[in-house]
Amino acid sequence: MKRVYKYILAVVVLLTTSCEDFLDRYPQDSITNETYWKTEEQLRAALYPCYEAFFKDFLINWSECCAETCMWGNITSGLSKVSGGKHTYTDGFPFTTYWQQSYEYIFTCNNFLDNYDRAEVDQDVKDVYAAEVKVIRAYMYFLLTTFWGDVPWVDHVITAEEAYCARTPRNIVIDNLMTDLEWAASKLPRERQLGENVGRIDHWGALAMQARIALQNERYELAASLAKEIMDNSPYGLYDYAKICQPEGDTEINPDNNESMIYSVYVSDIRMHNVPNETCCPVDYIRINPTKSLIDAYLCTDGKPAKAGLEYYKEKGANIVTSDLYTFPEVHYADYFQNRDPRMAMTLYCPGDEWPGGDDGDAETKKPNKTFNLPRFPSLQSGNNGANARTGFYFKKYNDMNIAGNYNMGHNNLNVIRFAEVLLIYAEALYQMNGTLTQDQIDMTINRLRDRVGMHRMILTELAAWNLDLWTEIKRERRIELTLEGMRYADVMRWREGELRFGRAITGPSEQVCINDLGANPYPDTGVDEFGDIIYEKSTAEGGPRYFDPNVHYLWPVPYAERVKNPLLGQNPGWPE
Repeated sequence: MKRVYKYILAVVVLLTTSCEDFLDRYPQDSITNETYWKTEEQLRAALYPCYEAFFKDFLINWSECCAETCMWGNITSGLSKVSGGKHTYTDGFPFTTYWQQSYEYIFTCNNFLDNYDRAEVDQDVKDVYAAEVKVIRAYMYFLLTTFWGDVPWVDHVITAEEAYCARTPRNIVIDNLMTDLEWAASKLPRERQLGENVGRIDHWGALAMQARIALQNERYELAASLAKEIMDNSPYGLYDYAKICQPEGDTEINPDNNESMIYSVYVSDIRMHNVPNETCCPVDYIRINPTKSLIDAYLCTDGKPAKAGLEYYKEKGANIVTSDLYTFPEVHYADYFQNRDPRMAMTLYCPGDEWPGGDDGDAETKKPNKTFNLPRFPSLQSGNNGANARTGFYFKKYNDMNIAGNYNMGHNNLNVIRFAEVLLIYAEALYQMNGTLTQDQIDMTINRLRDRVGMHRMILTELAAWNLDLWTEIKRERRIELTLEGMRYADVMRWREGELRFGRAITGPSEQVCINDLGANPYPDTGVDEFGDIIYEKSTAEGGPRYFDPNVHYLWPVPYAERVKNPLLGQNPGWPE
């Protein structure tokens, strides 16, 4: 797939520019949309602009930074405003931006589907291409329905008159996606796509996308059935968690990675992203910041919680058994990382790690560190020669140390769906169907994930003895395993946990830790939250602006600019007309 990206720009120009622009740039005897669709080579070239829909801004900025496992470093950005309830119905970003971009990719997919059958190619061959495109289009509608609910269903290139339509009920859109994905799975190869086809979607990827969308829309029996089919019969399994989001784990480099089922291929000097720069490098401020609630969520190595956290907030956590392996309250920054689930050290930079962030927060301010010791806050150490944090924590996941500090040079692949998610879909769907899981079901799902990293297994009798709730622990496992992989916002919405998770203060380490290790609270004017943690931005509980209204914020407002053009779109409940 990588070599074909060299031809994307030409195809995009062909399929998306206006006639006038096209004639200005190309000779009049050149190809047009009407004459293009003839050969398999042309189908293949036209396929790759569709795959562009799997891109960093959708997978991370939209689907993660609008939630609360990570926060965007600029609190005035639309991304940060959403998780804090500060957005308004007239905001262009992210509402208009992501709505329009989604439908632009849907147009690209529809243009392919409207024309591919004209190619003079065997039907079973060209149907494979169409099947891939239907999976990609389904991902676009998964995002649209998750954030907006009812959205216009557009399955062909529409005329100007057809564009003036009402939104389609969400359940009908999902019905259409189930039909599309069933058809796609029937046409796609059952073998993993490697070699010149690396990165292309196969039969199992289509089933995984269908299972994800079914789970999101409470079609639990179907989600469980699809996930079990993949678990029992596919060539996919678990790989190395530490490598799965690093360049060395890219499937085209290491075919042993049989975990990435659908992924976005990035290519050095051709198609790149900026995640290494946005997660940890010397910069004015870190863009993608792990939140304190994520730090608190990691279990200790004995399987017990380090603290109640938001998982067992207030009365719910009164009787839980926490781990003796954890120092609480924390005295030093390093205490946060001691004796925790091994995935923590594979996801976050921990004290003692090799470090791409330049100067850290230790006492010496002029010299870049090779090893990470303490977080760096610009209020305590001036200059851009270090990784200036907002929350005091840094993502290692997707951070390529060889790239960090070089703008938009990241070329490690970004996962869309991993086999690990299939296991978690199966566990959640079974729980929703039956109200519990058996130990055997836990062993074939969650404990497979824990076993591969050497984490204490989930055992039902221990959960009961520790007064831990199985449903809470299923949700915790999903958050930990899939951190920064494009599902957190959807998960919180599906679980209806917006009131608990969103609208809270943006916090960092405890004030006591900051005083002990850094000499001061980097945010003295905003004080501390109910847990004693420093506050970067307050919620209404502390007299600040961040909040979550369950009557409004479970759906995004239909973009104002789109409603001005098409009043038939209407508005979601609670938002101004």
